[in-house]
Amino acid sequence: MRTVASTIAVFAVLVAIGCGGKSTPQAPAATAKWPAEATGALTEDELAGFVKVLPSFNAALKAANWQPVPPETDQGPVGNVVSFIEGMNVPGVEDTLKASGGWAKFRPTLSKVVASMTALSIDAAPQEMIEQMKKDTSAAAKKGVENFKAMKAACSQIPEANKQMVSKHQQEMQVLQTLGR
Repeated sequence: MRTVASTIAVFAVLVAIGCGGKSTPQAPAATAKWPAEATGALTEDELAGFVKVLPSFNAALKAANWQPVPPETDQGPVGNVVSFIEGMNVPGVEDTLKASGGWAKFRPTLSKVVASMTALSIDAAPQEMIEQMKKDTSAAAKKGVENFKAMKAACSQIPEANKQMVSKHQQEMQVLQTLGR
């Protein structure tokens, strides 16, 4: 799980800090919420179906030359993760997922898995990194701390059972480390 969590952690931290994006105002940390589909209960059957189609999904992303969309700070950290997920709906994905219900059925499970992995990563963020961010008095660092707090608050909305299930099945989801590559 360390390598999967590390990959997602890097993404989550970049999202939380808002690097590379626009610098427009965003909602305060207290209002950062996941879409309902990301916080619903994740079932074993749902995860098993997800794991089964994951290699084909990865191949479709690769065939489409998919690249993650850089985060935009005006969406907030949760909005950036949602955009990351929505950005995976590229040409060829629907055909690949047709047998398992298509993008509309796959997306909610993908949302639950990515939200759970993000929550696990945020939960595991090294305290030293957080303290270092707090010591930096630059405007960008202050915004990074604010965004990290927003993501931490949002991740508290992810069911513990979802996080445990994703952690338990991390071996089957190794392909998430190389999506589109």
